[in-house]
Amino acid sequence: MPIDATVRALLERDPEDVHVALVGASTNTSKYGNIILKDLLRKKFVVHPINPNREPIDGRDVHATVEEAPDPIHIVNVVIPPPATKALLESLDPKRYPVVWLQPGSFDSAVATLARERFAHAVIGDCIMVETR
Repeated sequence: MPIDATVRALLERDPEDVHVALVGASTNTSKYGNIILKDLLRKKFVVHPINPNREPIDGRDVHATVEEAPDPIHIVNVVIPPPATKALLESLDPKRYPVVWLQPGSFDSAVATLARERFAHAVIGDCIMVETR
């Protein structure tokens, strides 16, 4: 499914004006939660790492939940297993977080359907690192 015009417009803005909550941020440099974090930071996006362990990543503060990250959050980017993604999507307020971006591996068909039903803009399966080149 192509990325919709609203999300495309976010990606075309100055990255320093786009705030991304990265759910599944990791200190482990071999995990996508770390690789995506470093990629988006290198591209100058404002990234709020989310991980319930709250262990700092390269000196950067980590929030336990998306709700703890400062507003505004323009994109909630998800890189956690499908059962955790389902719970996350059920807990988020779609009015506060209208854009969810599910990375490969973070969803199954039921989770993808839930994302499309609950959120105004759901990116399913496209990699944010590729789309922000």
